Amino acid sequence: MIDLKFKEVINKPIDDVWKVVAVEFAEADKWAYGSANCRKGEEHEDFDRIVETESGTLRDTITIFDEEKYILEFSVKGLPFFVRSVVSTWTLKKVEDNKTEITLGPRIRVMPVIGSILQFPMKRALNKLYPGLVEDLKIYIETGYPSLRKQQEIDGVS
Repeated sequence: MIDLKFKEVINKPIDDVWKVVAVEFAEADKWAYGSANCRKGEEHEDFDRIVETESGTLRDTITIFDEEKYILEFSVKGLPFFVRSVVSTWTLKKVEDNKTEITLGPRIRVMPVIGSILQFPMKRALNKLYPGLVEDLKIYIETGYPSLRKQQEIDGVS
């Protein structure tokens, strides 16, 4: 199993961060680099969010939405065949009135043998991906605008 944690302090009140992370869950394409298009899942799809990425379509299902403890947890489908399951937990903690700590924590279970081999490059890739994702989120919440790299993606600039 791959169990990762990424933390960042965002200079905004906890409710502002919660709004973007949880309430606007299906709008991550506004801020997350690599998410070309997001939309809310329709009833017949049985997913809460559909995310189009350059490597394929991800389908997310919210498993915990706790507005009092500021915990959002969701499972992800649409990853490589050797990935059995992914659960991502996002927790918020008030640091000060205008500062919130966010912790992102994906837990990934892989298939025996092939998954055991492929989990190492996957872990390396995730350790590169998540810090940028957290930075994109921080910039968007603090400024109201996407990060430079996300804006370049939106504009089609390489």
